[in-house]
Amino acid sequence: MASLYPLKFNEKLAFFYNTVAATLWFCCLGRFLILLPLVGRKFLPGGMADFFHVVSVLPIIETLFVKSALRKRFTLTSLWGVSNGLKMVWLCYGVIFPHPKIAKHTSYSLLITSWCLQYFIHYFYYAFKVKTKSSFHFLFWLEYNSFYLTYPLGLIAEMILLFLSLAFVKQDSIYEYFLRAAFLSYIPIAYFAWGHLKSRKKRRYTEIMNKRNVRQVATLESISTNTTSIELKEM
Repeated sequence: MASLYPLKFNEKLAFFYNTVAATLWFCCLGRFLILLPLVGRKFLPGGMADFFHVVSVLPIIETLFVKSALRKRFTLTSLWGVSNGLKMVWLCYGVIFPHPKIAKHTSYSLLITSWCLQYFIHYFYYAFKVKTKSSFHFLFWLEYNSFYLTYPLGLIAEMILLFLSLAFVKQDSIYEYFLRAAFLSYIPIAYFAWGHLKSRKKRRYTEIMNKRNVRQVATLESISTNTTSIELKEM
């Protein structure tokens, strides 16, 4: 496998990180699917929260570490990755961890489901792409279309958890006002985030697929023309 797909040192680091991250997110999802029917959502945090919260730190590490390893420029997409990673860390350790009772709500299960699905697909896709410089079409499609399910699911779960946390924060404190502001900002931010995700899909999936289809049609037309020419010569 190594000789079939040789990698530079920085690509090996990126491949290792994406593989480990995909494995951890898959284990997190598997643990959730096993524990939920056994213990129910009210006792789920006891066997799930610590592991889930640690794994949720991976996206911010990815943006800072993998981008540097691959020597990619810091772009607007990178800024999106940093802000999203920081939001995940804050939700886990600034909202849920100090108020563990809110993790017993169904929204916590929705949050685990959406994040695990989203990031398992993401890391598995990039691990495969870094290693082989390509990917299966279905995996390619999942990477740029799964947000239609995972983003709304995660958004609803995050907003509910934020709302529930307000009951445990000291009234009229600075942090309460911060939580209220964060809660109210979710809708306008979600509007721009949804536009960003659709633009990302159009740029990286739709346009590439259109170009690929055009090339395939051109190739078929070329083959058809050559075949016709050969038949005419034989006549």
